[in-house]
Amino acid sequence: MAAGKELHVGLTDEYPPLSYVDANGQRRGFEFDLAADLCRRLGRTCVWTFGTQEKLLRGLRDGSLDLIFAQRLEPKQEGLLYSTPYYHSRAMCIGRPGGRGPDEAGARIGVYRGSVLVQRARGFWPEAIIVTGSVQELIERLKQGGIDVLFINDLAGYAFLLTDAGLEFDRLDIPFDAETRATGSCVAVRAGRHDLLAAVNRELKTLLYSGELHNRSRNYFQYIIY
Repeated sequence: MAAGKELHVGLTDEYPPLSYVDANGQRRGFEFDLAADLCRRLGRTCVWTFGTQEKLLRGLRDGSLDLIFAQRLEPKQEGLLYSTPYYHSRAMCIGRPGGRGPDEAGARIGVYRGSVLVQRARGFWPEAIIVTGSVQELIERLKQGGIDVLFINDLAGYAFLLTDAGLEFDRLDIPFDAETRATGSCVAVRAGRHDLLAAVNRELKTLLYSGELHNRSRNYFQYIIY
């Protein structure tokens, strides 16, 4: 794989603390930092694309993107290549204590659009109303009473609960199957780029075993994510 060339990288623009714009208008996030570090290690210049999962997936399909840090495009898409996991997350439900739970008929459950959790929510709670949107949109709906429960991965969930707005909410004690409890998150690489996949896996392994990945994650998380 030639060094010194541009690497077209896609990230979600609406998923704090993984990728988001802070109050000062600066791009931040664990995945953003990791992607920038990966480009540097590969000797490539990052060319960024931020958008919805649907937009990023189209970019991989049409060749305008080389890879995306959007493992929430599950189930895994046929023809794309996937790295080894760079973190593990678990699903959780967030709601108001004493409020309507997800197993109650007519419960409104918010789920990040395009994620594997949409399918699982429909399977777990067939009588519920599933509402999809960005993380920011769903959090606003939860705060305003537009949804009863937020079904989300715990990285984004705990980040919200630690904010002032999250103080009136809590994690709901809901049992899940083993696959939902722990999910490995991967970089998706466009079809045919086995050389790029091998390089990504090599650098992710170095970051993991050297402790650099853990040190970087401490900027956003207070617990081990791998």
